[in-house]
Amino acid sequence: MTKLNIKKIPINLKDQIKTNYHLNKNSWFGIGGSTSFFFQPTNKKELILFLQNLKPKKFITIGSGSNILFKDTNYDGVIIKLGKEFSQVRELNESLVAGAAALKSKVSHFAQIKGYSEFEFLSAIPGTIGGGVFMNAGCFGGEISDLISQITVINSVGKEKVIKRKEMQFSYRDSKLSDKCIVVEVLFKKTKKKSSLKIQKKIDSIKNKKKINQPSGIRTGGSTFKNPSNTKIKAWELIRNSGCDKLSFGMAKFSKHHCNFIDNTNLALSKDIQKLIIETKKIIHKKTGIKLELEIKII
Repeated sequence: MTKLNIKKIPINLKDQIKTNYHLNKNSWFGIGGSTSFFFQPTNKKELILFLQNLKPKKFITIGSGSNILFKDTNYDGVIIKLGKEFSQVRELNESLVAGAAALKSKVSHFAQIKGYSEFEFLSAIPGTIGGGVFMNAGCFGGEISDLISQITVINSVGKEKVIKRKEMQFSYRDSKLSDKCIVVEVLFKKTKKKSSLKIQKKIDSIKNKKKINQPSGIRTGGSTFKNPSNTKIKAWELIRNSGCDKLSFGMAKFSKHHCNFIDNTNLALSKDIQKLIIETKKIIHKKTGIKLELEIKII
């Protein structure tokens, strides 16, 4: 069982550390169990202080919870969610810098106001920049790895390090970043300057495509599966063609609008969503030989 040495917790951090904390409000699915410890540092100094003093052996960092499914059981560790000062976006030497807790849509909006192009696709991706870096988030032909120059991380013992883009070994919806490091800031590469009006028109076009192609107004975790890399067939096509779009377990089901999205409007148990995922993978592999990989993260 995970234990933290309470005596080593600095007085100014005690209010940010909660025990037996319910996680359902920290996931777009709106469900899940609890965590032994929940910590939300306001700034980098507090995060470093926590890691250096308490040295947690097991922790996971989360963002807005847009692609996270928490299990119904207790997570025996520390969930870290970066706070207010990590959500800032600013300019630096004609480039953009964003804290890891900044929403991708916020970065896109800031870039539009300042006239920086190539950030438009971020307006259509939910979640924070930090999570987007780990999974190399993307849509409509753009990936976050296309924009990155370097990132700043803090490791499990509170040491800060700068990692260049080439060291991250990005691939489709993946990177080689260690789960033991916490992304705190991203420096983006310099991009072409354009008029804010032109950038806004592109953003509007992307948002319109998203509205047409993806469900809205439901509880979901975004795309459930990655598109397979060894075929041009999309994950949603495999789900539909195999008949898995009609599957359901308890209240867990796929969206009628886009069957690679799970519709959790009726608040299914996490275990039923996991059954839906497992059965879908099993059926598709049996029928096609293709092994689907998850895009959402189960904790």
